[in-house]
Amino acid sequence: MNSSITILVVDDEPAIRMGLAAAIGQHGYHVIMAMDGIEGLLKAKQNLPDLIISDVMMPDLNGFEMRKIMSAEPQLSSIPFIFLTARSTSGDKVTGIRTGADDYITKPFETEELIARIEAVLRRVQTERERGREQALRIAQQEMEKLRIEILRNFSHELRTPLGNIMMSLDMVVNNKFGTLEEQSDFIRIAYSSADRLEALVADIIFLSEMDQNKLNTLRQTVDTNYHILMPIQKRLARYAEKGIQFVHDFSITAPIRAPRREFTQALIHLMDNAFRFSPENGKVGLIIHSTETNLVSITVADQGRGIPTELREKVFERYYQASNGDNRAYEGLGVGLTIARAVFSRLGGTVQVVDSDEGCCIRATLSNIPAKREKNG
Repeated sequence: MNSSITILVVDDEPAIRMGLAAAIGQHGYHVIMAMDGIEGLLKAKQNLPDLIISDVMMPDLNGFEMRKIMSAEPQLSSIPFIFLTARSTSGDKVTGIRTGADDYITKPFETEELIARIEAVLRRVQTERERGREQALRIAQQEMEKLRIEILRNFSHELRTPLGNIMMSLDMVVNNKFGTLEEQSDFIRIAYSSADRLEALVADIIFLSEMDQNKLNTLRQTVDTNYHILMPIQKRLARYAEKGIQFVHDFSITAPIRAPRREFTQALIHLMDNAFRFSPENGKVGLIIHSTETNLVSITVADQGRGIPTELREKVFERYYQASNGDNRAYEGLGVGLTIARAVFSRLGGTVQVVDSDEGCCIRATLSNIPAKREKNG
């Protein structure tokens, strides 16, 4: 049973080192040996033992110094440590404890005492690790519950707002509560805009469900630049009309883009929506699309907003990242846009990344373009 537990014995006296290894090995432990602190440090890195028993007084690198070095290294700092020495002054014991020793045994000692100390330290460490895991699990469960509540609250808000606008506007239309046709048209436009928001939200939920079931559509179809790119972008830009955003684009498409149309448009609109949302008033948002004969499509979306800190460049692609910020989030939304964009382009053999830029935020997406002759349908 103990054979799965590795103990490193470090002592510069061969007789003591061999004797310790033999005594410990007889109780079923796997033992490795080192002749001094330098070799002990090396073997600890190589083997990551479950426990180290080390002499204190050794040449070049003594036991206290070895433990101090190990304490500074994440992989080694948590390994329990027992000092073994002929020195028995209280000052030495205090030094051992301060350097992180889990126990301190004075020579000479009985083998039974040493084994008992080893078992006690291993039990204590195991108990502490179990408590740590339990605590980590409780914290994780609390965080998940907090996130679940926040997502549901946010989701409820995202649904109720457009749905309420639709119901209110249609009620006005059905009951003829208007003074003029122009006023009626305004409410119809409100209902249409809200329905559009609701449709986009439902589309995202459906996409996430299909993604979790590994059922994403990968059928390649020819993407029409106007119908599947520019028109949806202009429609989304209308939501931000009050910001006065200038949208500019540069297309250099030498080979038709082929991708699942609905999913491609959905992913691209999320990239554009992020740029519109975080763009300052009267800011400029640019879209560059290049396709080449080498079957590579590159899409770059750039804005003049505040940008994304380097440490968050991967974090923002996590599902519900916006919602997970709770009341600290500055913008509405479920926080799945970049998750969806990356999933779509990844399934098409591409990538989505935040890249360096002189100002604002710049996101570059790529996909491997498959020529029409390689598809049976499209």
